[in-house]
Amino acid sequence: MDLERQRTVAENVLETDCYDFTAKYMAVCDLHSLVKTNHEIINSKTVSALKGVLKDSGLSRQKQSFFVYKEAADALASVIVRTIGEPMADRAISALKAVLGTAAGNAQRAATEALGSLPVSVHGPKISEDSTEDIPQVEWQEILKEVGVKNHGAPVVIGRSLVACISKENRLLVVKLACAHDSFRTLCRETLWMEHLSSEAYSFPVRFSIPMAVKINGSYVFRLEDRPVKIHDRPDLHPQNYAICFVAPEDYFNYPNGYRTQSRPTMEEFREVMFRDAWLLGKLASLGIVHSAPIPLFHNRVQRGRRADNGIYEWPRGGRLDRWLDSCCYPNFGPTGIRDFEHLVAFEGSGRNLYQHIGAHILSLLLVTGSYFRNKDRGRVGLDGQGRPVDARDLFDKQFLKEVARGIFLGYYHGFVGRQLCGELPFDLVELSSRMIEEMGVDRHMEEVLRVVDQEQMTDEQFRDFLRERGYSDNEMGGFKRGSEDIIIRTGPHLGAFNQRISLPELIESVGIMSALCIVGKYRQEKSSEPASLPSEDHARSHFH
Repeated sequence: MDLERQRTVAENVLETDCYDFTAKYMAVCDLHSLVKTNHEIINSKTVSALKGVLKDSGLSRQKQSFFVYKEAADALASVIVRTIGEPMADRAISALKAVLGTAAGNAQRAATEALGSLPVSVHGPKISEDSTEDIPQVEWQEILKEVGVKNHGAPVVIGRSLVACISKENRLLVVKLACAHDSFRTLCRETLWMEHLSSEAYSFPVRFSIPMAVKINGSYVFRLEDRPVKIHDRPDLHPQNYAICFVAPEDYFNYPNGYRTQSRPTMEEFREVMFRDAWLLGKLASLGIVHSAPIPLFHNRVQRGRRADNGIYEWPRGGRLDRWLDSCCYPNFGPTGIRDFEHLVAFEGSGRNLYQHIGAHILSLLLVTGSYFRNKDRGRVGLDGQGRPVDARDLFDKQFLKEVARGIFLGYYHGFVGRQLCGELPFDLVELSSRMIEEMGVDRHMEEVLRVVDQEQMTDEQFRDFLRERGYSDNEMGGFKRGSEDIIIRTGPHLGAFNQRISLPELIESVGIMSALCIVGKYRQEKSSEPASLPSEDHARSHFH
């Protein structure tokens, strides 16, 4: 059979209702093979037939529907990359984008992942690792002397950092201590990123206050001999007292979703910070500098020690999201821009991996947005006196939530792609906002299970510490014997029941669409000669340095 006839036969199978699922799957595979080996014979009818498969809701009733949808979407992606600059590539992009806004379930997932896999030229910078093995021992007063701070009282403890104000300069001296699982190289990497991003190679048109790393006795990393204040209940700190020192703006530890009355941002302040940080996360990602943890995201914290994925949340899988509100307590972005550079990685990988990073960024920003409303009243969480889920939906402003969600995506897209998004968004922001309020505003899912297998990996002391951290008194802990049975504990709110799907699938679907649009926008921008643009005048006017 000649190639033209092979293509025509496959197209006819896809466009005729009398063929069964297997025949259609084989026809899609045939067309995909032709695209990869003889793309010059592909025409608009081929694209239309493949699009028809993705729009065929009847196929979704088949147990293996994802595989035929995936093959069709991947075939259209192959058309895009093999017919660069030709009208056929634009038709294939349009076909996949049309599916984003009209299909659902497996068809939509296949289309988003196909667009998210388009090859883009994003490569991170090479950051030289500090090979210093001779780590100096330093006293607190030596640090103050190096930075020029005189007659200073005891610092305050913020997280695992010792923080002191630098008089008359509106700046903070920060000494950040290593966690027990960190090596000194992990800490050093943060200072090297500070140094790198502060170089003349980078210029940001919006506020991005990069801390200034400070060398003590010729080294960024040191051992702090004497802690000037006690840090209670922190067994997770490194026993060698590894630390780094940097100088940061006075609002470095302010959070966009802060709950304390004196530091809680107004709606206008929140909007500005979220839009700007979305742009910065996108811009850095476009430069190959990916923040791997804007907030900590887990599918299951309690099983971190025995899961191959360390319990880290893989959003495309759409599983339950563990303790979403707790994850938003201290986001690694705020008024000063992006922070906690120890989580920055130089990206080297496929478009698909970048698609997943982008999704994690956007998901984190949207979750923090939800927490902004809940933080109006931190006491309203969990279950009430009658054991019913707390209903805090009245704390949300639906119109403002919709506005912020839209601005986050548009800001991220502009930062990553380098130009404004054209056209309407292919998802329903009104529906997304309603569902976010419904699931984030009512604490239906509070339980997690401490499995026997997880208990067996703990010592008795670790077992008691685990329960104590989750609010159990010594008397209550006396009723448990480690390893005897699964223990149900209330640690939520979670988005979804234990070991189940996420209770807010609309959020995952929207994040997938947003991420795919970022990748395809970057792909098209790279293939065109149109230069990238800075943030719009209205957006940037009040945020330039």
